[in-house]
Amino acid sequence: MSWRTYVWLALALSFWGCRALPPPAPPPAFTSGQELLVKLQTGKPQVQSFEARGRLTLLSPQQNYSGTSLIKSRLPATVRADVLDFLGRSVLNFYTNGREVEVLSPKEGKLYRGPATPRNLAAFIPPAVTLPQALRLMSGDLPLSSGQPSRWAYDQAQGRYLLEWRNSAGGLQERLWLEAEGLKPVQEEWFGPDGNLRFTAEFSDFGRLSPGLPGQVVLKTRQPDAELRLVYREMLLNPSLQDSDLVLPRSQSITEVPLKP
Repeated sequence: MSWRTYVWLALALSFWGCRALPPPAPPPAFTSGQELLVKLQTGKPQVQSFEARGRLTLLSPQQNYSGTSLIKSRLPATVRADVLDFLGRSVLNFYTNGREVEVLSPKEGKLYRGPATPRNLAAFIPPAVTLPQALRLMSGDLPLSSGQPSRWAYDQAQGRYLLEWRNSAGGLQERLWLEAEGLKPVQEEWFGPDGNLRFTAEFSDFGRLSPGLPGQVVLKTRQPDAELRLVYREMLLNPSLQDSDLVLPRSQSITEVPLKP
């Protein structure tokens, strides 16, 4: 077979492959951001609590840790997170009810306790993210803004919708990107009153745990540079959680240390 035959055969196969590719599915037909938001929220459960198991990684200027995690939360502002190493030993236990913070370090034998300031919450939640925002992001409860979006658009190249909300002064407050197929929220941006980006969140691996729920969440802040990564193995929405399910264990051998505001 001559080299010309090889060339023509390769060209024919490439053209045949191009013809065999199905055309991209057209996006749902929406006429307004309000209509798109209504569709996004239709059938969506109101998240009041959640319980999740998986892998948790925190990278921050204060501390870095990673391990198997169990997170229990009652929205809007109560959460307990237990982090274990690969041998099943407790690395860190975190609790807050929005008023105070408790951080138990079993290795040190110390329970750090103080007010729920951003500095103290940073043991588990990246700074620049409020506690209620963080818990809603962990459970995929979006958008964070209330009311109707001020702008919407469709990016045909990426196959994504964009919803935007503005604050009372007219500045940009929130951006939310949705995949056109299934309207899955894949990216979130939140801006402060000064117009600067406060944090971003990325969501992926939808459908593995439950329809509409992300299996992975990555939350990032710029000032300071911090990142919280969550890879879920299990996620249960709206379990019945008692106070006893959320408080940290106590022991006489533990020394309590006050946290500064």
